[in-house]
Amino acid sequence: MKIKKLLPLSSLLLFCSLAFAHEFWLEPVKFWLEKNEKVRIDLMVGEDYTGEHSNGHKYKIVKLDHFAQGKKEDIRSQVYGDSLSSLDLSFSTEGSHLIAFNNTSKFIELEALQFNDYLRTEGLDHVAKLRQQRNDTLKAGREMYQRCVKTLIQVGKPTDETYAINTGMQLEIIPAKHPYAQSTKGSVTFKVLFGNKPLRNALVLAWHKVKGKTTHESIRSDKDGNASFSIDQNGKWMISTVHMVPSNDPKQADWQSYWGSYTFGFQE
Repeated sequence: MKIKKLLPLSSLLLFCSLAFAHEFWLEPVKFWLEKNEKVRIDLMVGEDYTGEHSNGHKYKIVKLDHFAQGKKEDIRSQVYGDSLSSLDLSFSTEGSHLIAFNNTSKFIELEALQFNDYLRTEGLDHVAKLRQQRNDTLKAGREMYQRCVKTLIQVGKPTDETYAINTGMQLEIIPAKHPYAQSTKGSVTFKVLFGNKPLRNALVLAWHKVKGKTTHESIRSDKDGNASFSIDQNGKWMISTVHMVPSNDPKQADWQSYWGSYTFGFQE
C-alpha cells in the first residue's frame, strides 16, 4: 500500500500495525554450510521478503525445534539479542537440517476499511464473505495471529527426507521434493496443511530475492492443498501463506490467523 498524502497519527499507527502483521520468516545468513560451520539465523518480520528483527519480547516461543537425522532438539534456549530474535547454530552431521518456529498469538485491531483491504491483499476471500454475510464490513477487525515457519539448511552434499517433516504446527508448508536435490530450474510443489488437513484455495506466494531485488508469484492451492512454482538455484526463496478462521473466544478477538513460511536458498 502506498501513502500518497500525509496521514493523521492514528491512521499512521494503524498502517504500521498492518505492516508488522505481514510475513515472518527464519533467515539464515547462509543456507549451505560445511560440517561444524557456525551460522546465525534471524527471526525476521516485514514485507516483500525484506524486514527487520522480530521483537521476541512481545510473544512466547511455543516451538523452536531442530530436526535432523530422525531426531528433534528443542533450541529455544539458544535465542539471544536485544530483541530475542537471533540464534547461532552449528551442525556436526552432514545432511538436511530443518528449523521450525511457532509462537503464541498476538492481538491486533484494524479499522474496518484497512481490515477489508488486508483481507483482499492476503486472499482471505472466505473471511471477507463471512463479514458481508454478518453485515460486519463496517466493523473493525479484531484478530489474534501467530506464526508457523520453517527454514531448510543443507550441510555438505548428501540430502535426505528431513525437508518434508510435518512438525505438528497448525499451519504447515511441505515441499513434495527436496528443493536442494535438483540442479537445474524446475517445478516444485508445496503442500499446505491446516490442522493436518490439505488447505484448499489458499493464496500461496513464492518470494525470490536475488542481489537485493525481490520478485514474487502467487497461486491458489488446489483441492489437495498443493501449489507449484518454478524454482531456480539462485538467491533466497520463501514460500508463504496465511489462513484465518473465526476465533474460539469472541470476547478476545473475532478472528484467529496463522502465518506460514518455508525458506531455503542458494548462493547468489
